[in-house]
Amino acid sequence: MKVSRKEQERVNEWWRKHGDKMYKPLWGAIRLSSANTKEHNLRVCEICCLLLEMGVPFATEVRLSNGVRPDIVAPTHVRPIIEVLWSESEADFKQKKADKYPLELQGKWILHDAKKPFEELSIL
Repeated sequence: MKVSRKEQERVNEWWRKHGDKMYKPLWGAIRLSSANTKEHNLRVCEICCLLLEMGVPFATEVRLSNGVRPDIVAPTHVRPIIEVLWSESEADFKQKKADKYPLELQGKWILHDAKKPFEELSIL
C-alpha cells in the first residue's frame, strides 16, 4: 500500500504511541484469526477491501501496547479502531472490552455490526 510521506509519518507516530513494539504490523495486509467465525472474518475482509480502495492504511490482528487486539487499526481514518461485532452486541463490547483500551483510545472506535448487510457508510 503506497501512502504519502506525511501520512506514513502519522501512521508511524500512532504506532509508536499505541502499538506493541514486539509485534510489527503488516500495513495493508489482512491477517485473520481462526478464533473468529467465518462471518466475522469475511466482514473484516470487506471492510479492509474498502479501506484499501480508499487508500487508508490499515492493519488487522495487531497488538496494542497494553495487549488489546483490535480487529482493524486504521490510524489515519476518522476513528483509528474498527471492531467487528458478530457474536457480541455493542452493549457486550462496551461492558466487557471497552475498558481494556487505553484512556486516550476510549471511544475512538467504530463498532460494526456484522449481522447487518455491509454498507460503506457504516465505517465512515
